[in-house]
Amino acid sequence: MKNVISKTKYVLMALIMIVSFSCSPEDGADGAQGAAGPAGQDGTNGQNGEDGNANVQTFTFDVSAESGSSIDLSITEFTQSVLDNDVILWYLKVGNLSYPIPGSGPNAGYVVRTYAQVGTTRLNFHNWNGTSYSINAGDIDMVKIIIIESTNTTAKSLGKQHVFNELKAAGVDINNYNEVMDYYGLDY
Repeated sequence: MKNVISKTKYVLMALIMIVSFSCSPEDGADGAQGAAGPAGQDGTNGQNGEDGNANVQTFTFDVSAESGSSIDLSITEFTQSVLDNDVILWYLKVGNLSYPIPGSGPNAGYVVRTYAQVGTTRLNFHNWNGTSYSINAGDIDMVKIIIIESTNTTAKSLGKQHVFNELKAAGVDINNYNEVMDYYGLDY
């Protein structure tokens, strides 16, 4: 009986080895690839969202008619999750020049502060001494807002820091509008 069990073990081991070596990933043809689905529709929320990276959204606001010491902009994409987890970059566009904000405005003539809350953002204009500053209609052409979705949301600040680290490692200066737009393949 021992002899039969021993022979059976060898036969089973031989069969397992034959099956193992006879199957390889190189054998057989690849299956057919499925067709890509149709492209999604453009957003219809009133802002001029632009195509770009799947995890980056851009919004352009024409503010050329705005005047006063603040500008309020409605942006429904500012959800609590976006505010907590994603990177939001603001830029003023004056002619062909872009200014990162918060920061100084054109010719360092004033300071712009940005405030965001669910559904809206506000830009406040100040003199360097902190007093209110008023812009005139035509002083600023556009405000461009870029939302960069975080892919690491284990903690609120880690997701944002991950995006900043990625941009820094790629040599992208977030204060340079053109570098950010080029990095994400977005239209100016």
